[in-house]
Amino acid sequence: MIDVGPCGIEGKTFRRIARAYARRWNLGLCVVDAEGRVVFGGGQCEQCPGDDACDEARVFAITEGLRWGEPSIVQCPDRRMLWAVPLMYNARVLGGLLASATEEQVLEGVDGGPVLDIPRMCADLRALAEEENLTNAAALAAHRRSYHDEQQRAHAIHAFKSGVHYSIRELYMREEPALMAAIRSEDRRAAREILNRLLMTVHYHAGDRLDLVKSIFLELVVTMSRTAVEAGGNPEEFLGINYRGMVEVAEIGSEEELAAWLRAMLEGIMAAIERHRHKDPGFLLFEALEFMQEHCCENISRDDVARAVHLSPSHFSTLLRRESGGSFTELLNRMRIDRAAEMLARTDKPIAAIALECGFHDQSYFTKVFKRYRHTTPLRYRRESA
Repeated sequence: MIDVGPCGIEGKTFRRIARAYARRWNLGLCVVDAEGRVVFGGGQCEQCPGDDACDEARVFAITEGLRWGEPSIVQCPDRRMLWAVPLMYNARVLGGLLASATEEQVLEGVDGGPVLDIPRMCADLRALAEEENLTNAAALAAHRRSYHDEQQRAHAIHAFKSGVHYSIRELYMREEPALMAAIRSEDRRAAREILNRLLMTVHYHAGDRLDLVKSIFLELVVTMSRTAVEAGGNPEEFLGINYRGMVEVAEIGSEEELAAWLRAMLEGIMAAIERHRHKDPGFLLFEALEFMQEHCCENISRDDVARAVHLSPSHFSTLLRRESGGSFTELLNRMRIDRAAEMLARTDKPIAAIALECGFHDQSYFTKVFKRYRHTTPLRYRRESA
């Protein structure tokens, strides 16, 4: 082992990281340069005879890790799973810290070690690199935020361009019920997405009709405030919000200012609801189900969900069974199978990889649960959905 590698990582630093990762996941690591060539280390890639396709796969793993701000699973020509953290000096990529495993190892564990938890396994590799200052942690965090924001913008643009081009008034009437439902449930993300669609319409259709747009958005703010009061907000506070909004909107002279004003009004209304609303058990259950849906493919437990909505685990179980008629495990498995069914129908990913991504570390158990809820095997379901 050389003392200092050409990718900006010292041999002793690499050995320290590799030992920590091996203790946690029983997998070796290696260092590759910016061209994807193995420089030093352990792991399966070191024994790989290597060719251009393998080098390209390693470069792709590094690129994906930088692009998303988090290591991302890619597949090499030998069908091994690769994930990497970019080794960086400021904004320059020097190479990558790379791990790999076969599908069988991921599903069944490695030499008696733990079954690999993909999200944690990737996050751990990034954390180890960041602790040793081997990568640009700020850039990776910015890329993670940018990816989330870009998803929201792309969704709004796609939804607008692929649908019928409604007028501003028609779109407002179409979206208003969904927006009010999002406000009642304190779903900021859904409310923001609906506002994005409204603002996209303004961008394409407002032209010289800014006064018309102002009047529609003032009407929208009044309706949002009324809904917020019904949801438990303080009426006096919302009277103040409405008054300030009318004063401010009179001074607005551009679409950009109007968009910023409307977003600020929504955030103020949602914050006011959160300050005053008393959450009843039904609403807490709604929040719990939303949390489960968002994280169903991760290694979550009943206690994790209960903690997220500030309930005791026993109270959460009682509430869930009373309202849904099922247990936490039954509901979680149904959510995971729904997600798996969608992936089987829409992608050509291997069934083992889908099982893993949907939270099943044992393919035979995945097949058993899939048959329970879909009354067929995953393979047959994919064929019938083709």
